[in-house]
Amino acid sequence: MVPVRKILILVDFSKDSERAVHYGIQVARDRGARIYVLHMINQKMIDAVQQLSSKGYKGDFLKAMRQLVSDRENDLKQFVPQDLREGVDLEFIIRKGEPFEEVINVAKELSIDLIVVGSQGHTTLGTASIGGVAQNVVHHAPCPVLVVRPIEHDFIE
Repeated sequence: MVPVRKILILVDFSKDSERAVHYGIQVARDRGARIYVLHMINQKMIDAVQQLSSKGYKGDFLKAMRQLVSDRENDLKQFVPQDLREGVDLEFIIRKGEPFEEVINVAKELSIDLIVVGSQGHTTLGTASIGGVAQNVVHHAPCPVLVVRPIEHDFIE
């Protein structure tokens, strides 16, 4: 059996990423793996905040970014229920940048054995069979990727 010691679960706060959390944690429990829960702050959002700041809108860009990161960390911790976290080794990670590129960087940096991602992200229109970030991760990941779809048949209880 292939060892799975480190699992990276991608979270964008969508329903599909909620399913990915449940699957990833169950696989981690079964394998005794460490879990990294990753949320990406998209570079486009960072650029927009920076542009507003540079155009003279009131506010401090660095303060706004620190607040955004802090808020996302809190949201991420609330997104993964405490009862699911019990008995697993879990770490939360927030990264800023181009989502799929940073996912690949994190996977390489942490020597991830499995990435778990929802098939459709928060910004999808629901017309594609797989979301853009998920699709790019599947094609470029340095390890296997489990893409969690809306449930037709579930293999976790």
